[in-house]
Amino acid sequence: MTGFLSDLVQYQGLFQMLTILGIGGTFQIGFQVSTITYVSQHVKAFINETWLERYGYPIHQDNLLFLWSISVSIYGIGGLLGSSGTRYLTVKYGKKKCLLCTNVLMIIAASIMGCSKIAQSFEMILIGRFLCGVSAGLCVPLHHQYVGEISPKKLRGFANSTSSFFWSLGKAIGQISGQRELLGSQYLWPMLMASCGFPALVQLITLPSFPESPAYLLMHKGDQEGCKKAIRQLWGEGHHQADIDDFMKEKATMKNTKILSVLELMKEPAFRWQLYMIVVLTATVQLCGINAIYFYTFEVLQAAGFDERMISYMTLSVGLSELVATAVCSSIIERLGRKALLRGGYFIMGSLLAAITVTLSLQDWYFWMPYCSLCLIIMFAIVFGVGPGGATVSVRVEILQFSCRPSAFVISAILNWLGVFVIGTTFPFIVEKLKHFCFLIFMVVIFTSGIIIHLFLPETKGKSIVEITEEFNKLNFRKKCIPATPNHVTEDYTFCTSALTYKRLNLHRTKNPDYLKIVQFQGLVQMILVLGIGGSFPYGFHISVINYPSVHIRKFINETWIERHGSPLHPETIMLLWSFIVSVYGIGGLLGSLCCGYLTTRYRKKKCQMCTNLIMLIAALFMAFSKTAKSFEMILVGRFLYGIGTGFSLNIHPQYVGEISPKKLRGFTNSTVAVFLTLGKFMGQVIGLREILGSEALWPWLLASSGISALVQLATLPFFPDSPSYLLIQKGNEEDCRKAIRKLWGEGDHQAEIDDIMKEKVAMTTTKTLRVLELIKERSLRWQLYILIIVMTTLQLCGINAIYFYSFEVFHTAKFEEYLIPYVSLGVGLCECLSSILCSTLIDRFGRKALLWGGYTLMCSVLALLTMTLSLQHQFFWMHYFSVILIFLFVTFYGIGPSGATISVMVEIFSQSFRPSAFLIVGCINWMGLFVLGMIFPLIVDNLGPFCFLIFLGILAFSAIFVYRYLPETKGKSIMEIKAEFNQLNFGKKDSSVTDNNFPNDQLSSTKL
Repeated sequence: MTGFLSDLVQYQGLFQMLTILGIGGTFQIGFQVSTITYVSQHVKAFINETWLERYGYPIHQDNLLFLWSISVSIYGIGGLLGSSGTRYLTVKYGKKKCLLCTNVLMIIAASIMGCSKIAQSFEMILIGRFLCGVSAGLCVPLHHQYVGEISPKKLRGFANSTSSFFWSLGKAIGQISGQRELLGSQYLWPMLMASCGFPALVQLITLPSFPESPAYLLMHKGDQEGCKKAIRQLWGEGHHQADIDDFMKEKATMKNTKILSVLELMKEPAFRWQLYMIVVLTATVQLCGINAIYFYTFEVLQAAGFDERMISYMTLSVGLSELVATAVCSSIIERLGRKALLRGGYFIMGSLLAAITVTLSLQDWYFWMPYCSLCLIIMFAIVFGVGPGGATVSVRVEILQFSCRPSAFVISAILNWLGVFVIGTTFPFIVEKLKHFCFLIFMVVIFTSGIIIHLFLPETKGKSIVEITEEFNKLNFRKKCIPATPNHVTEDYTFCTSALTYKRLNLHRTKNPDYLKIVQFQGLVQMILVLGIGGSFPYGFHISVINYPSVHIRKFINETWIERHGSPLHPETIMLLWSFIVSVYGIGGLLGSLCCGYLTTRYRKKKCQMCTNLIMLIAALFMAFSKTAKSFEMILVGRFLYGIGTGFSLNIHPQYVGEISPKKLRGFTNSTVAVFLTLGKFMGQVIGLREILGSEALWPWLLASSGISALVQLATLPFFPDSPSYLLIQKGNEEDCRKAIRKLWGEGDHQAEIDDIMKEKVAMTTTKTLRVLELIKERSLRWQLYILIIVMTTLQLCGINAIYFYSFEVFHTAKFEEYLIPYVSLGVGLCECLSSILCSTLIDRFGRKALLWGGYTLMCSVLALLTMTLSLQHQFFWMHYFSVILIFLFVTFYGIGPSGATISVMVEIFSQSFRPSAFLIVGCINWMGLFVLGMIFPLIVDNLGPFCFLIFLGILAFSAIFVYRYLPETKGKSIMEIKAEFNQLNFGKKDSSVTDNNFPNDQLSSTKL
């Protein structure tokens, strides 16, 4: 607080100028956007009365609506015209003079609109609105640029965000003034439209007392003394040399650079990605839905079922919410940065739009839905104000140099005003055609922009213009030499030296093609295939294959019972036995997981995996002969043994794969666990078709076919070694470790990997292998356990297993014919399989964290839409097709994101001594979740209907936030580096340089190796 007050005193000149610029800048456009809503009825009545007085008959309703639409939209045409002339006028006359002229124009427009009723001329309203648009089109780009150029680097984010604050303040003041108790009455509406002249008059009187921007004075005018004088007036007395140096650096890079025109800027490759960002940000601000809501707030709230008398006050609450939110944005933008506010805001706004669509669709079903709609609209305005509302302006100012800023803001303003005009003209017709589904258009735009911002926008917080330009040069000149100057004018500032060129050429020569990597690591690839076939493959196979013989097994149970006891079973008893057959697989898996930690530590992973193959073969024999023996109990025993076997293999497979891979391929190899799991699901669906093994005669062989994969692994696994880390750390056999590495990774220099294993071994010198309870109590592993529990629980409760267990029921709900359902389910499995393969190629590029939280966010959005489509499938014939598309999208996002990244994270955040117990916890969570979902999901569907997926939606949203905030990126890091990251969370501000079990760092001494 003290720092804020001292800044307030020191920078009082800056704060005063920000206020003056805001009053005559973005305040005006916010005021105009909101007040036009309140005068709509009065203006329409005035047009009709004037027409009647002139021509003796009332105007046709279509013509009246057309004139009103023109009155609204002509503001955008004026804004487009004004913004087009901004670049020329600011370069020639300076920003200060141009702003003063726009104030005069605004006062003229206000006078014309104020006298329109007295003159009985609705044409004066059109002229006034057009002039207001021209003035606003000039002042808004000037305001944004002026604010960015008068602020020091440390306050630049705050200063830029004041533009959105005054915009929201203008909206709020417009809504307050527009109340019928103030200026929104039948008699005072011309004064309401003319009141835009008052802030213009304030700025016209006060602005001459303030200087031009320091950057303009130094770079354009070359007046260094005037620049320093302006800095002292705005920033107070103090040491501002660093900011002046930044101006000088920017001036140096612009030494022989002219002010670019719009066409020159668009052709210039050095600013290509900056322009892309400006186009995306400006288009998203217009197409995010906020302007549409403000233009037609009355219609939106009427559609939500609110009383006419209350609508104006509810609209006011939306404006006040956005105002408070933009004030919050200005206080947090320097802490969180621009990129985080933009990206997070877009994803939350997209989710809220999906929810708004759902509530508007269901408002006739539940009395409380209209209130929910209002809450969501207010939340949308708040998120817009906190995120994109303030951060967009800041980014647009910061990513461009002084020489191209005027032209860039012309482009931005043209896009902005085109958006205002197009939305103002087309939104009523979109609402009429699409009704509440219109917001889905904005939702798609928002999510697309969020992904683009996350992938391509560099963070601009605390960086000078030159530093930001260097960041963008990495995008603009990816495969070329990076020039320092925008127009490639001089060679003095070129970063492309001969040494750098040589280094790049050398890197290119030494980079192995992918096929050479496959040849070098062929032993590793072969072992990955063998481990996958008998590892996660059976788990996926059993999850999907049990759906196909369900009718035949229930019939077999009933026939067996009749043959034994002479009477049929009650349908509820058959259903109970069937549910137990499904769920006993989870009980077996839980038991296998509980035993796995002890057995793998005692007998090693390779031996345990071979024993699980024997269990799987025995289970397959039980399944194959169950029908011949006329014993459904054999199916129960077989499913239980299958569960035990997969409980073992699903724990062993991720650990084994993670330990046999080099650091640079660890993400790829870990993600193959998910690939084989989804491949198992897909193969189960293929083999389960009635044309293959899904018939009534062959279903026992369908259930027994899992034994083939166990037999293949049992025959091939003995030819492969134990993991190098197991051999070196637990067995202490360095020679066997090197031999295993050569067999798996081929000949080459793998000393760095061996050194990492040795470091882990030294760190574990005095560390025993922890039991589960000891692991839970261990403070140095607290946050690793939190992450493990969150990601594993989310994997179970994201909705994917529920869809696979009861895919037939889900597609029945979606109104598909019986004969089509197996093929639709097959398509879902193939989609997940392909997306998991895609994940394995992306995971080492984008990292584990981005795939996790990004996947959760996208899955969350799809579930919201799926809930809506299932709810409305009786109202629109095409809804059930939309539901299936969403299921495919959900599975795709699951496969690309959480499916592969979860396993990779779980393997990488624990060292060798803790991994068995950690995976025991993973197995317990996995199998308990499988069992519980298998038992209760049908009941949830019966009671909640299509709203059942909202439970999973909430879990995904929470997990996305948790992972984004607390999970460190593990890509390309050794186990010890990852542990050091977690120690900062586990020990806070204390000394985090501890090894496992809190042993001090001095034990990490050098070794013989």
